[in-house]
Amino acid sequence: MKPLAANRLVLSRKQHRACTLSVSRAELEQRLGPPLAIDDEGDGLGPRYRWEYQGECGLEVLIDLPREASQTAQEAVLWMKHLEVEHALEHLGLATDRVLFRADMLEPLPLDGWAVVRQDEAGNRFDICVLSVPDHAECLARWLEARAHAQTYEVESRGVKPNARRTASGTWALTGQDEYAASL
Repeated sequence: MKPLAANRLVLSRKQHRACTLSVSRAELEQRLGPPLAIDDEGDGLGPRYRWEYQGECGLEVLIDLPREASQTAQEAVLWMKHLEVEHALEHLGLATDRVLFRADMLEPLPLDGWAVVRQDEAGNRFDICVLSVPDHAECLARWLEARAHAQTYEVESRGVKPNARRTASGTWALTGQDEYAASL
């Protein structure tokens, strides 16, 4: 993951609180380097450390951590545009047992998008998640495939609206009907 430009807004209106993580500042610095911003105000939450990163696939994440955090685990907030917690955790190298709260658990699972599908050695197939951005789904499938032993991961469209129907060119003709609605 690469840091985002320092001159951009730290928290845009498009980003949502995706999850709360139990993580220490030292661990975040080990994975992401030093914080990109130190906010003394913290939007009324007190002094905060902030990291902003973008993955190779275009996924942007912002991590917000209380400033008093150092070696002990604190509650860090992960902000992102799309609620793709599994995808962000893979990029950050964190396990799901570090998640204290997930915003996507409050919403119904999306039906439209691109499903990351796992197939085990017996041929059984399971949907891992459905993401709204195809590049993000491909990225997550690659991450999972890289650490899989006997499973394979694929991306399939789910409920994605087909392209607009083409209208037939030419003229339309109505068939004639008698009084009993039978075609002539």
